[in-house]
Order: sequence, then C-alpha cells, then structure tokens
Amino acid sequence: GRAGREGTAITLAEPREHRLLKSIERITKQKIEIATLPTVADLRAKRLELTRAAIHERLIAGDSDDVRVVVDSLAEEFDIVAIAAAAVKALHLATVGDSEERDLPAPAVPREEHFRGPAAGPRAPRQRPRDDGRPMTKIFIGAGRQAGIRPADLVGAITNEAGIQSRDLGAIEITDRFSLVEVPEEGVDAIVAAMKKATLRGQKVPVRRDRDA
Repeated sequence: GRAGREGTAITLAEPREHRLLKSIERITKQKIEIATLPTVADLRAKRLELTRAAIHERLIAGDSDDVRVVVDSLAEEFDIVAIAAAAVKALHLATVGDSEERDLPAPAVPREEHFRGPAAGPRAPRQRPRDDGRPMTKIFIGAGRQAGIRPADLVGAITNEAGIQSRDLGAIEITDRFSLVEVPEEGVDAIVAAMKKATLRGQKVPVRRDRDA
C-alpha cells in the first residue's frame, strides 16, 4: 500500500526496464510478481460484472417506482426480458462507452543470460556498418572461441591498448581458433604494435594485419 494504507502497489514497467526490476529484487530481497495486462475480453467481463452489481443493489433498494412507468409502457410492445437486457445495455454503454478496443501485443521480456559468443561452426560476423567513408582493413588475432574470446574482449583490448574509440571499429568475426577485427586503415600499424604488447584472457596472442585484407 501507499501512505500507510493497506493495499496492493502496482507499477507499470516497460520491457526495457526488466533488468531494473531484477536489480530492485536483489536489493530488497523480495520477489516482484510480473503480471500480464488484461485482455479486452477480461476488461469487458469485469465491466459487465460491475454493471450487474449496480443493478443488483438498485433492485435491493427498491426505489425505482418513479421509472416503472417506462417499463410498463414498453412491456405492451416488448418481452420483459428484452426490456431488461436493453436497459442493462444502455446503462453499460453510458458507463464505459462504446469505443473500439484492441488487445495490446505481449511485450518481449529481455533475456537475462549474458552473451556467450556464437556456437561452434562457421564464422559469425558482427556487422557494424560504417557511414564515414574511411577505408577499413582487418587485423588477425590468434585467439578465438576455444580461448573464450568474446567481442567485448576484443573491443576492450583494442580500445584500451591502442587508444581508439569503439565506434572506430568495424565488423568482428570470431572463429574457433582466431578472430578478425576491422580497424581504420590509417592506424592499423599502430594498433597491431599495441596489441602485440597486450594480453587476451591472460595470454599473449599473435596479432598481425590479415593477409586476406
């Protein structure tokens, strides 16, 4: 509840905030129940139930003599059940309206597992298109999936050792035994020299300009 009152607190969260909810759970050590939005059918059923409850209360109160004349006059032309149904319909529409409603698509909740790199098999390039027109070339790094190399390892090593920005890198390809990274042609020699002094996953690895580049 809120402000010291008892009740249930409901928070609306977007799919991109799913990880934030997980952080709140870890900090508070409490599980947050994630519920789905009700469907249009659910809402209509609930509204009809509220209308039925309102009519039920009015019947118990028994103070409808002032409008009974309307029912009596309609009963000369229509069935009493049809009159009651029409009255319920009119009350329901006056309460909730008759606007068109559509179900919202179920949001895709982000997956929680961390990226572990592509499965064994052919090269799996991570394309990163460039739009500045600068020529790019590839460098060969003698470590791949079998050494536990991930794209983040390569980006971190190159940016830290060579002093360039991650946005300056292009496609990254990781195979079982080696990796290829697109770097700016103008700085490839300096990047190779810096990477030869670096370690990946605690290991020195061969680094050179790719022969096929």
